[in-house]
Amino acid sequence: MKSTIDINYKLPVNFQPEWAHLFKPDYNYKTVDLKVRELQNVFVNHYGLVIKNGLLVKGCTPNIGFSNYDDGFYYKHWRKATEQMLVCKFGKSIPSLRIDDNNKYLVIHSPWFSYYFWLTECLPRLLMVKKQLPELILLYPSVWEKFSFVNQTLELFPELNKMIIPSDYHLFVKNLIMPEVKPWTPMFIPEPVFAVRNLLLKEVEKRCLKSSFGNNIYISRKNAARKKFVDETTAENTLRQFGFDTVIMEDFSFFEQIAIMKNARYVFAITGAGTINVMFMQQNGHLFDIPHRDYITRPQYKFHFYKLCQILNIDYSVLFHDRVDDPAVDHYSKQNLIFDVSRVTEYLKQHIKQ
Repeated sequence: MKSTIDINYKLPVNFQPEWAHLFKPDYNYKTVDLKVRELQNVFVNHYGLVIKNGLLVKGCTPNIGFSNYDDGFYYKHWRKATEQMLVCKFGKSIPSLRIDDNNKYLVIHSPWFSYYFWLTECLPRLLMVKKQLPELILLYPSVWEKFSFVNQTLELFPELNKMIIPSDYHLFVKNLIMPEVKPWTPMFIPEPVFAVRNLLLKEVEKRCLKSSFGNNIYISRKNAARKKFVDETTAENTLRQFGFDTVIMEDFSFFEQIAIMKNARYVFAITGAGTINVMFMQQNGHLFDIPHRDYITRPQYKFHFYKLCQILNIDYSVLFHDRVDDPAVDHYSKQNLIFDVSRVTEYLKQHIKQ
C-alpha cells in the first residue's frame, strides 16, 4: 500500500524565520509501501517484535530503520528479542507459548503503545486486513484489558477472534499475519489517517452521540501527573474569555471523546498523546499547539501534530511556553509549563472569530 495523496504543506500561522528548521515539508511518507506479511515459524516477543531467521522482520515496529529520521532502536530491540528467543528456546527462566496449529494469528502491536499509538499504528494495521478478519485470531496482550479505548474499538469488529496472551509471555508462532507498521512514529500517511477518522466518526454518528461542549475546546491535563500548566486555574479562566470549554478527556468514554472533537473548530492543547484527538476535529479548524520552548533547539521532536494538521486541512499555530525546572522530573519533556497569559491573550484576540 503506497500513498497516492500529496500533502500541501503550509507553514504555521504564526511562523517565525528562526523556526525554519522545525517545519520543513516532509515527503518521506511517499517512499513507504506497507505490505501484509504472511510468515511461518517466527518468534514474537511480548512487545510484538518479530524475529525470523535471526533478524527483526521489517515493519514489525517503527523506528528501526537506518536513516537520519530514526532514533536508532534496531540494535536495542533486536538484541533484547533475540535474547528472549534463545532463553525461551533453550532455558526455562521466562515463559513462552508454542502456537503450532494451522490457524492464522494476527499481530498489530509493537513496543510503542499508548492512546496515540493505538490510533496511529495499531488500528491502521488492523484495517489493512479488514477483509481477512473472520479467518484471523488476534494476538491480544492481556494488558489491553485495562484500556477501554482498545476494547471499545475492537467491538466494531465482532468477526475477529482473540487469543489473550498472558503478561510477559513470548510466542513461537507457526502461521503469523503481520501488517507492516509505518516506519517512523512521527510520520503520518494520509490514507490510514482518513481510514481511522472515517471509521470512528461514522460510529459516533451511528450511535447518535452529541457533544455538550461548544466549538472551542481546551484539552486540559490538570489531572495528569506531569506536563501540565502549573497555574491551571489561570489557563482555564483566560481561555474561557475566548469561549473555550475545558475538557478532561479521561472523564469521557472513547466515543464520547470523538463526539466532543467532531464538534470542535478551535482546539488549544499542550503537546501530548491526547492531542491525537485532533484527528477528529472539523476540517478548516485551528489547532493551538503548546510545546515546551526546548523543542526549538532539540531536533528529536518532529512536530507530529503539525503534519497531521496538513493532512486534514487544519490551521496550525505553535505557542512555545517556558517550563519549570524540577530536578525530581527525569526528562525535560515531562516538566510542567508556565502559562503565558499576556501572549496567549494577545494571540487569541487575533485568531478567534467570535
